[in-house]
Amino acid sequence: MLLLLGPLAGCAHYTAHPIDPAASANALAARRLNDPRLMQFLAAMGHSVPRWDIGTLTLVAVYERPDLRVANANYAIAKGGLTTAAAIPNPVLGLSPTYNSTNTFPSPWKIGPVISFLVTSFGARPASIAAARASIVASREVILTAAWQERTRVRNALLALWQAREQAKLANRSANYSGAGLTVLSQRYAAGMVSATALNLQRLTAEQARFAATEAVRRERLAKASIATAIGLPKVALSGITIDVSAFSHIKPPKELDILAQNALVERPAVQAALARYVAAQDRLRVVIDEQYPAFNIGPGYNFDQGANKFLLSLALPLPIFNQNQGPIAVARAQRHLAAAQFDQVQQRVLGGIDTSRTDWRASLDVTIAAERAAGSATRNERLALSDFRAGATGRLRLIGAQQAAILAQQDALTARIQARVALGHLEDALHHVFFRSAS
Repeated sequence: MLLLLGPLAGCAHYTAHPIDPAASANALAARRLNDPRLMQFLAAMGHSVPRWDIGTLTLVAVYERPDLRVANANYAIAKGGLTTAAAIPNPVLGLSPTYNSTNTFPSPWKIGPVISFLVTSFGARPASIAAARASIVASREVILTAAWQERTRVRNALLALWQAREQAKLANRSANYSGAGLTVLSQRYAAGMVSATALNLQRLTAEQARFAATEAVRRERLAKASIATAIGLPKVALSGITIDVSAFSHIKPPKELDILAQNALVERPAVQAALARYVAAQDRLRVVIDEQYPAFNIGPGYNFDQGANKFLLSLALPLPIFNQNQGPIAVARAQRHLAAAQFDQVQQRVLGGIDTSRTDWRASLDVTIAAERAAGSATRNERLALSDFRAGATGRLRLIGAQQAAILAQQDALTARIQARVALGHLEDALHHVFFRSAS
């Protein structure tokens, strides 16, 4: 009996891990970038003196946000599935004592143990193990996808901050020029040189420019809040922190896009995960097909039968008379067809994303070149106007007009640069290849 009960000593024990929502909320609100464990993690990743740029903040997101922990938990579940698939069924101990009241000599008792062993169909267990391993591969690829999504969220939030800062610079300059124009027109109106209509139009222009500058400040604050969300920290954690967005200041056109596109169609984690799910579905079909040949129980035993020692060998197996596992086989075949269609779906989605983002990137470059050319012309015109003003050939209003025209052209060029960076970000996601890098 001790021999039979011995394995129970290795059994797992349940330990409760309750969640306290209030304590969790307090811990979340108390998160900061100077947390010692976070700093230790960053140092281990080569960021011992962190610059809060796209690389470091992506690592913060990986550390703080729960999405990657969810993916890792699903990976652990898949590994548990492999343990289950590889497990050998435990034998069953049977004991059926019988008392015979009509025959009490030499003993009315018939007693003895029977130990039954389940013998599965020979191909089912290896197929189950193969399916579980394929599920592990799929879960591992999901982890890579989750890590990339963390980078995407951080990149988009940082790009929004860069955009807001650049727009704020131009909006403030535009507001200053409009205010200067209003001052000049107010003086001329007081001298009776311009009409009230012209003055009111300039006042409206100045108010609109000031509104645009205020709106740019709002967008910058909102972008900082988005960064905090992207890295899994409260917004107050970014107070006094200098956020580096230099990765977006100057971008280089990506090279070897054809090679990167071909690799993405095969190697992207989403494609590999879909492929692994198909392999798992195929192995599950193998399992149910092998289960057409049913498992059987074999049980050696012993009986003490009224003083006689009897040794037994029992054999039990189901008879596949009414069905031959057609239902599970039909379901598994349909699931394999579904997995194949889903693989096609994922690969086509990847291809469509690559084609769309490449087209957007190239078109955005053309627009940027045209906008930069127009901005250059407006800037040269502004310099000429300034030269004429200093020479006394033109008045201040004409200079301000040239300055405002240059600002408008620069705002158009900035819009084009923003669109190009957004397009490059989409290309990053489509190819799973990094183009925006932290400034060295």
